[in-house]
Amino acid sequence: MSLGEDYMVIDFHLHVGDFRLMGREDREPMTWENQLARLDDEGIDMAVFLPVYNTSPEGCPFPMLYDDRACLRDQVVDAGLYPDRIIPFGNMDPRWGSNTPRTDFAPILDWFQAHGCRGVGEITANVAFDDPRNVNMFRQLGERGMLVTIESCVFGEGHYGYQDDPGLPHLERLLQLAPDTTVIGHGPGFWANMAAITTVEQMSGYPKGPIPREGAVSRLLRDYPNMYADTSAGSGWNALTRDPDFGIAFLNEFQEKILFGTDVCFADEAGRAPQLGYLKRLLAEGKLSRTAYDKIASGNGLRLLGMA
Repeated sequence: MSLGEDYMVIDFHLHVGDFRLMGREDREPMTWENQLARLDDEGIDMAVFLPVYNTSPEGCPFPMLYDDRACLRDQVVDAGLYPDRIIPFGNMDPRWGSNTPRTDFAPILDWFQAHGCRGVGEITANVAFDDPRNVNMFRQLGERGMLVTIESCVFGEGHYGYQDDPGLPHLERLLQLAPDTTVIGHGPGFWANMAAITTVEQMSGYPKGPIPREGAVSRLLRDYPNMYADTSAGSGWNALTRDPDFGIAFLNEFQEKILFGTDVCFADEAGRAPQLGYLKRLLAEGKLSRTAYDKIASGNGLRLLGMA
């Protein structure tokens, strides 16, 4: 079948910065110029920009030593220079302010919205999803209709992202406590739960092999209207392709809850992501309908962003 030229594509997970500071000195940093060139090359019309500098201490270590635009404010302002291509998000940490469940985030949220931010993320704070400080922050975001993209991991030191146990009980509790806040799942801890798992080891890294029984990700997407997910990074790619038949069925069932994203952080060829090519192949092979493809590629994102 022909793909045609009448569809729109939105990358819901884009970064700009010098991420060589994470021990990857051989890689090519991602600038606005080469990120926009990548979007052009891959046929991506727009992208959601997620600033990750200077938010949570567990995220990028000491970015100010490597990048002269490492300030969160600078990143949001820079994103605003490309209104035809870039949809900016802000970023936050629930421990900001007074580090209590009573923190008023209105000043920072006012600033984000004044600068065109439609949401925040990806949040990498290493606290439990249902930590009272985090519930407070998510409720305030939901009151303003701002989306939230999350990073996820297991409990313990040496990780970044929200902490949870196998089966994602803390994320589920957050969805219940902040029902008006749209949460976009991302990260190894989230996507490992594509399968039913019971151990921390199963939830760490990129688990391989067939998925004999669906896990918490499917259940949360099915049961909670405010739960979504993006396809980005190795974690999303692994979840969708480790068991191809399961992944295709998953995309079809949750076609109204999945957002295309890449999480491309480096400008070299090795940094490219295979997700869009895979979706196009499934479309061409008739394994993904045109309706489902359009929803995942941009329709769901446009609806959540209020741009439909």
